[in-house]
Amino acid sequence: MQNKAQILFIKVGKVTTTKLENQKRKELISGIKKYPVQKAYLKRTGFLEDEQADLNHHGGENKALFLFASSSYEKINKQCKTNYKIDEVSHFGENVVLSNINEDDICIGDVYKIGETIIQITQPRQPCWKLSANTNKKEMTKFIFESGLTGWYAKVIKEGVIRKNDMFELIQRVEEKLNISILNKLIVNPSIDIVLAKKAIESKYLGKAFQNSLNKRVQAKEKDTQFEVYHT
Repeated sequence: MQNKAQILFIKVGKVTTTKLENQKRKELISGIKKYPVQKAYLKRTGFLEDEQADLNHHGGENKALFLFASSSYEKINKQCKTNYKIDEVSHFGENVVLSNINEDDICIGDVYKIGETIIQITQPRQPCWKLSANTNKKEMTKFIFESGLTGWYAKVIKEGVIRKNDMFELIQRVEEKLNISILNKLIVNPSIDIVLAKKAIESKYLGKAFQNSLNKRVQAKEKDTQFEVYHT
């Protein structure tokens, strides 16, 4: 596993309203459109200059920062035959784009130093319909969910400034078996390793939203319909 990376891009944005055509919903009200900046101040609930529209599902202390791998951008472009640029508006709502690290390398509970700040990883991103709306690609949410190219959230232990080109360095690892890739596979199908799924549910480091979804998945099995709501 890689335990060090560089901050390629920092992105922040305000809540905007976008009219949607030929879709289930008429408009997208969201802070998903974020733009590159040279630096930003990270507080307990996220970047000072950043906004979220749906505070029930986005933002808050356990989802203060959303990080994304540059290699995941490349994989999405290759597999979806798209040409999303990492140096422009955020196509997936990311706050930070990282070099040299991905979902395989990051575990929940990991503590990282990033610029002046210290953060702790909480959970994978749970893709919702807004990804499809923002990218204008109907199957994007389903693809992100099934591929596991989700990115991940973190909470803030120490506030401060993060600058482009700062290093992202691992300080402590506490759940080495529960990386983001594994959790993304378990949320699709917990039966691949039910013991590990239950370990994840019981972990004090896993974000409450993901924990609830995974628990529901384990309990309801094939009768679980929660993602029919999230994804469409």
